[in-house]
Amino acid sequence: MNWFVSTGSRPEAPVRLFCLPYAGAGASAFRRWPAAFGPDVEVLPVQLPGRENRITEDPRFTVAEVADAIAARADRPYAIYGHSMGGRLGFEVVRELRRTGRALPLRLYVGGARAPHVTASGPFDGLSRADDAELLRRLDDGGGLPAELLDHPELVELLLPVLRADLGRVDDYRHVPGEPLPVPIVAFAGTTDRAVSRAQHAAWAEHTAAGFTLHELPGGHFFLHDRLAELVALIRADLTVAPGTPGTRVATPPIAGPSAARTGFRSATPAGRCGATRCCGPPASRPTGWNC
Repeated sequence: MNWFVSTGSRPEAPVRLFCLPYAGAGASAFRRWPAAFGPDVEVLPVQLPGRENRITEDPRFTVAEVADAIAARADRPYAIYGHSMGGRLGFEVVRELRRTGRALPLRLYVGGARAPHVTASGPFDGLSRADDAELLRRLDDGGGLPAELLDHPELVELLLPVLRADLGRVDDYRHVPGEPLPVPIVAFAGTTDRAVSRAQHAAWAEHTAAGFTLHELPGGHFFLHDRLAELVALIRADLTVAPGTPGTRVATPPIAGPSAARTGFRSATPAGRCGATRCCGPPASRPTGWNC
């Protein structure tokens, strides 16, 4: 089973960036990212089952499966970016990597994602149990579908099974409290996102003992498409200064358009941590909001 879509091998890149998609999406959501990042960062979009080249597979998967797939390719310093559903998935993957004593990422980047413990009602709650018409209407009203998708009914029909499976995963998520991660978290919020508020993005600060930063980008829930240049520039600049990035030669292009807002950087020394990217102590009990 192939968890990654090849974007061209970059063996000389000092760092890898694993990308986890939003509900209903596949690896192609990140198809423009390799060119945007350039040769210094090897972008590896994760292809979850049930979509695109894995469309014939059962769309259900476990956190442990995704963690195993990423760990198998983590042969150099790496970071994880998750958007919307992918943000919480990325968080649970890092928890699983910590639990099993494997190398942790330099950074966890989350975009358009509510912090794991946030339970406030949102526009997409319960969508996995709605009929097709209501599901699509509420996603469209809440800005949870790419604008052009509804213009292609045949794509919508193909998308619905995996979309329902992913929305069921979102509806069933229950945060299990645990120790904050020994990994810095960087959150990205769209200034006009109707699905996730700024406060719900800022709440990610509670889940790291290694520093938190919040950036705001112009745009809605899918700013990762609309403001790609700004998003990439911020991630590249952050990776440049991340401890453990070899050579720190990642060039930082100028940010186009309005500058992103940023909170202060909160730093702490995480307990039970050995080195910059590995947790060393006895494995903790399995803390996850989804079945592993």
